[in-house]
Amino acid sequence: MKILVDKLHPVTKDSVCGVGSFDGVHRGHQEIVRYSKKIAGSERRVGIVTFVPLPFFVLTSAPIIYLTLKDEKEKIFKELGVDFVYYFKFTSRLSQLKADDFVKIIDDRISPHDVVVGENFHFGKDREGSAQLLKRLAENKFLVHILPRVEEEGTISSTRIRELLLLGHIKAANRLLGREYTISGEVVKGKGKGTRLGFPTINIRTAKTKLLPLEGVYKVEVVVHNQVFLGAMFCRHDASEVHILNFSGSIYKEKVIVKLLERIRDIEKFSNDRSLRDAISRDVEAVKKNSP
Repeated sequence: MKILVDKLHPVTKDSVCGVGSFDGVHRGHQEIVRYSKKIAGSERRVGIVTFVPLPFFVLTSAPIIYLTLKDEKEKIFKELGVDFVYYFKFTSRLSQLKADDFVKIIDDRISPHDVVVGENFHFGKDREGSAQLLKRLAENKFLVHILPRVEEEGTISSTRIRELLLLGHIKAANRLLGREYTISGEVVKGKGKGTRLGFPTINIRTAKTKLLPLEGVYKVEVVVHNQVFLGAMFCRHDASEVHILNFSGSIYKEKVIVKLLERIRDIEKFSNDRSLRDAISRDVEAVKKNSP
């Protein structure tokens, strides 16, 4: 899969492109990819046109916190069969472009044959451009396909998924994502308390721009060396620590992927090590429950 950042490349010419923010690459986003592949057939390449950073973080004072980091997003798109991802560097200057100027840039830099967007797609200065306006402005340039919202007890959106994660509703968030929410990072040295208690853990350094769910203990799957292990993750706003079941060996400085399955309990304070050890033992049993 080709990765392009504000760079002309022949791979984009006459392609079928999904355009949008794609934070989370949830089921609604996946439908854009599926439809793009359908109309592309075997004759045209399929691409994603998106932005870095996402417009929301440039246009507001909100901290930059993503559901999917750039490398995570690219991995998902590759697995979905996308041929290229094209990033526009989103700046305040780009945000001031009028809708017709933005369409001209898409035509000049990407030269797509078809563009696929969701019906709630907006673009241009002050979000003046709608999906329907895009279709009118693109006449004689490229074809525009507008897909309806994907629904599950309401519209599936990145905002809704964020809210579910921050409330600790992992199973509901995973349903809207169409896969498990993941956290990845390098294994770093911890204080070793888990080992002393008989439950060795790995400490994961996650990117500061990655959204972490509500603090608590979670049932997870950990991908290590392409093998999948069950685990209990202790997640705080400043740390992610995982006890991996039936695993031994050092993976210090290696990268791991953690898939969140469900929330087990709140993080508690314990008066002594024995109480903490008993709680961790219960967590491990909860992880094993209903697992093959």
